Amino acid sequence: MTRNSRLAALGLLASLTLAVVAPSAAGQERSNARTLNGHSFLVSSTVGDPFLGTHIRTLTGGGRALGLEVPVYNLDGDQIATLSGNIAFFQLGLTYQQQLAKWVALRVNVSGSARLGTNHVALLAEGATAVYGGSIGAAFRLVEKRQFYFSALAEARSNSLYAISPLSFAQGIIESGGVDSTTQLLGKGDNWRLIGGLRAAYAFAPWIGLTGLVEFGPAARFFEDDEGERDTRQFSAGGVASIDLRPGTGVPIGLAGSAMYQSENDRGDDLVGRQVVFGLGVFFTGRQDLSLGVETNYQRFDQRGVDAKINASQIKLILRYDF
Repeated sequence: MTRNSRLAALGLLASLTLAVVAPSAAGQERSNARTLNGHSFLVSSTVGDPFLGTHIRTLTGGGRALGLEVPVYNLDGDQIATLSGNIAFFQLGLTYQQQLAKWVALRVNVSGSARLGTNHVALLAEGATAVYGGSIGAAFRLVEKRQFYFSALAEARSNSLYAISPLSFAQGIIESGGVDSTTQLLGKGDNWRLIGGLRAAYAFAPWIGLTGLVEFGPAARFFEDDEGERDTRQFSAGGVASIDLRPGTGVPIGLAGSAMYQSENDRGDDLVGRQVVFGLGVFFTGRQDLSLGVETNYQRFDQRGVDAKINASQIKLILRYDF
């Protein structure tokens, strides 16, 4: 699948989504699409929920990654040392979901992120990186009960990456004996994911509920690995515990604890492979149609070619409005 064909498909599906926004809203009862058994489920930035209701969500965040290890090689290609560095990054995201019928909804997402080394080691090794992209998909309701909700997801995701790495540029010059077509200061890559999955929610009581997901499908990395391969597969699994203090205490505050595993980092630039993300969010629950809160994430990344892991933390402002 070429990048132009992916963009054309995304554009076509986005046009169809926008075309049905106005007529689909007519005749539908206004209700909180995230409520089961009196519990209004909270939002997670990493673990999606199964609900099909029309909504818009924004995300703004930033953080730091500690423990980046940069191997140092001599002219013979032997590793002689390892240097450590830190990375700062920020992220923006916008998601719109339109419910077309009781059993189906379309979703469009656009996002961007940037990363920059914060000391001389990370700045030389990793330089600056920018990633932007989007996704489009459909969700299908399978089961809906008073306490239980179950849906299926099909989604296409694509990202583009631009990276400047002075160290890689210098290594390329040494390996090739000079500057040629293979030595580039600016690297560019595209990746894609075709995802299918299942999502579920269960409300034990008006004050507590759980959501979970499993996703899988073929994928392509931004760049080739050591064996010259880009094609891979991605598997993701995660869950959220949603606690709302308002039903029992009258206090309009909710807590959301989440955990997410990905076999391939969905937006990484192949600096990392597998990742595990833990999150804790605090949200305002005074309005059923509005979810506004702050979420902190802690992540552990695998570094390709290095045994040590990267520890990253970030904070995100999340806003979701249900129509």
